[in-house]
Amino acid sequence: MILIYTQHLSNRLTYVLDFCFKSKFCDYSVTDVLTDFKNFEGLKINYSAKYLQANLTIKPEGLLCESDIHNSKNVAFKNEEWEINGIKDDFSLIFYFLTCYEEYVIKERDKHDRFSAKSSTFTLYHRLDFPNVDLIIKSIWEKLGLDYSTIQQQHKTILTFDIDSAWAIKHKSLGRKIGSDIKSLLKGESLKEKIAIRKDKQLDPFDTFSQIIELSDNYEVLCFILLGNWGKYDKNIHWKNKAFRLLIESLSKKIKLGIHPSYQSYLKGDVVKKEIDCLNFISGKKTYASRQHFLKLQLPESYNLLIKNGIKEDYSMGFADGYGFRAGTCFPFYFFDLHQNSVTDLKVFPISYMDGTLNQYLKKSIHESVSIVNTLKMRIKDVGGYFIPLWHNETIGEHGIWKGWKSVFDENLK
Repeated sequence: MILIYTQHLSNRLTYVLDFCFKSKFCDYSVTDVLTDFKNFEGLKINYSAKYLQANLTIKPEGLLCESDIHNSKNVAFKNEEWEINGIKDDFSLIFYFLTCYEEYVIKERDKHDRFSAKSSTFTLYHRLDFPNVDLIIKSIWEKLGLDYSTIQQQHKTILTFDIDSAWAIKHKSLGRKIGSDIKSLLKGESLKEKIAIRKDKQLDPFDTFSQIIELSDNYEVLCFILLGNWGKYDKNIHWKNKAFRLLIESLSKKIKLGIHPSYQSYLKGDVVKKEIDCLNFISGKKTYASRQHFLKLQLPESYNLLIKNGIKEDYSMGFADGYGFRAGTCFPFYFFDLHQNSVTDLKVFPISYMDGTLNQYLKKSIHESVSIVNTLKMRIKDVGGYFIPLWHNETIGEHGIWKGWKSVFDENLK
């Protein structure tokens, strides 16, 4: 049992302490009564400016006793330590990072209306690929003399796939077939391969579902299904297609499925609901997990739409243009809505990298990508967190720009 003394009890402080201790099966209690704190004989944390005998003293910056959002929070990494407004307040820093506080303040967005890795404080200090929050917590545990190895032993891997386009050639509508063939002919390409695939004489290059199902024998696997109407950034087979529905039914028997809210559903609660209802209908199961297509995420609006539609788990917490830890952690955590100043029951599962980030956004080589994956794995294992990569069914198919990239994916399994 750990006793924490504070002069300001708040739900923000409780949120941080729950993540530091309760979620890691370590009991704690909070008091604002000095005599109770002084008389306590166990581990003690003094979270105040008072001089008190304690195993650990942390001076508050003030963030955790506020209820609104300020533009003036200056977070910096100096002398190998994080500080907020010049104060090394670990609890406030954990709150700042976990809540993605700066995303409520910084207005710059990319062309897809996404908060970019380029705007992240972690990127500014070259710390995006470190689980900064978890390292702070690990340091707190070590200062208190707690056995952090029990947390490290809980390390796990969750393999996740976005099904943006189930097939490259097969099961397309007549109009899409004709359009695809005309494009090939204009490029001087032969239609021989496409014809062979359509006649089932050759496997569709995006059809890697037997591999994905086989992975579920040894790993926890999730597939996120895109069911939005066809558009510029939504290219999947229509949900009424019989083959597509049979595929979803087949996957649901072995793998946990989640909704992949379409590009067009962004900030549109009625469209999100329609797509979730559609997946529920096809799979015959209630959908509780989600990941935003294109990782389009605006806080708190996107998450509140998911919550209203019964989603309990989200796997969108990552960047398209950078690998690492958007919220500073590789552990699941509950979303805290800064507008409402309260915690929600939506559990966020952070991803560590996306396949397209390495290949398409950052133009990394296969060799460089293998090194990045191994570094992320090592850092996650060191703090005992969850290693959650984001891949797509087509990217493990060794087709086109993904030729040779199966070797990068295989590093996830070692």
